[in-house]
Amino acid sequence: MRWLVALDESECSERIIGWMRAFPHSKQTGVTVVHVLAPLEVPESIGVSGQRLLLQQQSAMVEALLDRVRRLLEESFADVEVIVREGVPSSEILHVIQERRPDLVVSGMQGLYRSPGFTIGGVAQRLLSYAPCSLMLVPGKVQAGGGLRIMLATDGSEDAQRAAGVVAGLPGIREVTIVSVVRTLGAEKAVLERFQPDESRKMEAAFLRQRRAGARKAIAGCERLLRDAAIKVRARVIAGHPAEAIVRAARRDAVDLLVVGSRGLTGVKAAALGSVSQAVAKLAPCPVLIVKP
Repeated sequence: MRWLVALDESECSERIIGWMRAFPHSKQTGVTVVHVLAPLEVPESIGVSGQRLLLQQQSAMVEALLDRVRRLLEESFADVEVIVREGVPSSEILHVIQERRPDLVVSGMQGLYRSPGFTIGGVAQRLLSYAPCSLMLVPGKVQAGGGLRIMLATDGSEDAQRAAGVVAGLPGIREVTIVSVVRTLGAEKAVLERFQPDESRKMEAAFLRQRRAGARKAIAGCERLLRDAAIKVRARVIAGHPAEAIVRAARRDAVDLLVVGSRGLTGVKAAALGSVSQAVAKLAPCPVLIVKP
């Protein structure tokens, strides 16, 4: 296994490193650390010598950060590689991903690359849209104790089953809560309202029964995988808009990690799709692991 982590000089990077060290992984896992030097907005009024001094200070600060990061990660991972690039963070990070082909990319949800045009929202969005591998996004605040409490969202698809398989392979999991969402009626409700009230209510109830049955079936498929791995499992059917309902359940249960599957689409298709996994990543109060094919 090889992980790739994108860092900068913000406090968010400290939290990402702490989360990575606590996250369950095999002793053979290696890490590639990527730091991109974004262009500084240096006023011409400070002169050439002032500009040179600023760049020297930036270089010294980055070198000290990466030395500390390397020492911390070497305590928990098999090997640590550090790469420094210059340019647009999202583009350079994606280039390194293509070069190194990691199994998992770890990044922050916010707080990184605060220079104009380089907000982590933009970086994270591009990673969600273009990274060809699984992605773990870490928010500004994380808590990782002894044994993770995970929430796994499933819709019964192969992508959700794949995500369940990843969770089943993680060591030291305390508990997994499987949730599946029963979508509320949208366009269907507008059509049903054209019928007589009694008939409309019967058909609405039939729609929801079918969706609840599908949610229970989706949960059962993931339960089998996790119970075979001797993991304590809870299950719950929830209702609402999928992304909002999943995030609301994760917040209510105060889970340590939210896991969702993704179809693995990249580029324009991923950006245009506006998938549940992308919406969850933007709204979640905890780290999110998006499992791609």
